[in-house]
Parts: sequence; C-alpha cells; structure tokens
Amino acid sequence: MRVRSGRARIELSFDSEELAKVVYSAVLPEVHSSPMDRAGATFKREGRKIILEVSAGDAASFRASLSSFMRWLKLAVELGG
Repeated sequence: MRVRSGRARIELSFDSEELAKVVYSAVLPEVHSSPMDRAGATFKREGRKIILEVSAGDAASFRASLSSFMRWLKLAVELGG
C-alpha cells in the first residue's frame, strides 16, 4: 500500500485560555515563516483549544509538516507551561 497524500486535524485542549494563548503566540511566527510549498496548514485558537489542520499531496511532505508542528507545539508547551 502506498500513501499518496495525507491529512490530519489535531485539537489540543489546555487547562486555561491564557496557556492556550501563550502556546499559540509562541508557535504562530514559525507557522508564518515556514515554507509551505508542498503542504498546507491552518493553525487557529478557539478559547482553550488550539486547532491544527495539515494536508499534503505526498507522504514525505505530510510527515515533515506534521513533525515540525508537533515539535514547535511541544517546545512551546514545555516553555510556557
């Protein structure tokens, strides 16, 4: 079986809206500066939730984009929380 594209929606819920704001604000500059020529992403905050949607036309781009976002989010949570 060969994966030709990928798509994911991840919702992260935080204990407080303030922590969600801190994490969102920390990751947002990375989202805007990251080249997204082979993958697309939406990144938004709704109250205590951060919602990330990633899609790509090939498996390698999907994995790379998703891994980058998850690393940025993990680091922001560790430093902000």
